[in-house]
Amino acid sequence: MTALVFLAVFGVYLHGASPAVAARDAADMAATAFNMGVAHPPGYPLYSLLGHLWLAVLSAGNPAYRLAVLSALAGAGACAFVFSAVCRRAGAWSGFGAAAALAFSAPLLKFYLIQEKYSLHALFAAALIWLAEGDEASETRRARLSGLVAGLGLVNHQSLLFFLPALPLLWGSRRRALLAGVPWLALGLTPYAFLWVRLGSLSEAISVALRSRYGAGTLSAQLAQTFSPAGAAVLLGWSLKSWVLAAGVPAAVLALYMARETRARGLLLGALLSGPLFVLLSRFDPANWVARSVLEPAFLVPALVTALLAGEAAARLGRWTPAAALFLAVSPFVPGAPVPERRDDFLAHDYARNLRRAVPPGGSVLVAGDTALFGLRWLELTSARSAPIEIAGAGLVEPRAWLAARAGRAGVFVAGLAPGVLPSDGLTPAGLVQRLGKIGPAAPVILRRSSSWRRDESYARDAKLAYAFAAWSSARLLEARGGQAPETLDLTAAALDPEDYRLE
Repeated sequence: MTALVFLAVFGVYLHGASPAVAARDAADMAATAFNMGVAHPPGYPLYSLLGHLWLAVLSAGNPAYRLAVLSALAGAGACAFVFSAVCRRAGAWSGFGAAAALAFSAPLLKFYLIQEKYSLHALFAAALIWLAEGDEASETRRARLSGLVAGLGLVNHQSLLFFLPALPLLWGSRRRALLAGVPWLALGLTPYAFLWVRLGSLSEAISVALRSRYGAGTLSAQLAQTFSPAGAAVLLGWSLKSWVLAAGVPAAVLALYMARETRARGLLLGALLSGPLFVLLSRFDPANWVARSVLEPAFLVPALVTALLAGEAAARLGRWTPAAALFLAVSPFVPGAPVPERRDDFLAHDYARNLRRAVPPGGSVLVAGDTALFGLRWLELTSARSAPIEIAGAGLVEPRAWLAARAGRAGVFVAGLAPGVLPSDGLTPAGLVQRLGKIGPAAPVILRRSSSWRRDESYARDAKLAYAFAAWSSARLLEARGGQAPETLDLTAAALDPEDYRLE
């Protein structure tokens, strides 16, 4: 039965898997797997090694799609573990309800369909929960496996650390058995050595692993706000609401009913630490949509725990258990109308391709934004031209100094930076980019609007704002030169996103 659940969920995810790299970090993760490199901090060495192995095993076809298939496998595996864990405690109907509630949790569904590490994150958490129960004869073996899974999970995504305090409560009176897993935990952490090998410097490897660029121990120093009790209260309230919406209200109510049991309290502790506490420590402002979207993956583990406990609670309803399980299975579709569908989503790919078409082979481009930077690097890696282009991230160099060093050169471009950040003289609009020096032809823009564009989900919004911002920047440059921006060009990004791009 567990195998059937896995195959059913995997079939749905496979049908909707993304055919091209998604927005934000997805292209960087894909490139890391493609060339077995080091991603942005903390480097994600497990994804690099596992993704590279997966691409070697599934060797035919578009590598971006093949990595989306890997995410679909991991997501289906997480649902299968949840089904099995609930089934052995509460029966098949309850397991089915819990697995379906997790499989179609609306705000999180996209992570199972793209080139990211989050699907693996859910898989490792589900495996740890499943391993915490079993017969006495398998106790030591399960403890060792738990240690290995925990180590690998921490290498995959460091936020799994917030879930680990739940393990002693899950193991109950057998918690001493967990000590047998400590050496295996150390073994699971060994992929971090890959950073040292690949970077050739232990100090640099440690810096990457500790995320020193962002501020060690900080999710993002750029987005973090000064701590205040009022701000913390707002952030905590938002995180609890987001948790409920991620899992679904019916599942959240049923899960809360289970809180009187010790094991359930252990699971809820792990969910609270992984979600609301993690969000609170980020010190982000939930009024900012970028901050909200960055925090979305923090609710994967809380949603998983909630679905699992809701399935177990359904078994307490006696003859109403099948009806409750079916209700859990369909309830995610009511408020959020989740669509396990990204097979038409080329937004990030098209945006990167449009930028690249504007930059001739051998040219240079300074870009702002992860979608642009990682997408361009991915295209350079997977579809080489006659000469590579030089790509620099605006957050990694000083923009004015970078431009000054290339003054007088042909083929120098800027994308995604506001005119106020750069000198307006010498920059000329050229479609989605601005050219340094003389005016040249602007490459035509191709944009395939996916269903996610119409739904205005967070990854699609990245693309919407990228196009709007390019048009706004070009309009401002033309006005600074005494010209008048065409009405079709003068899009106001603020109209699309008044929360973030408050452009005057």
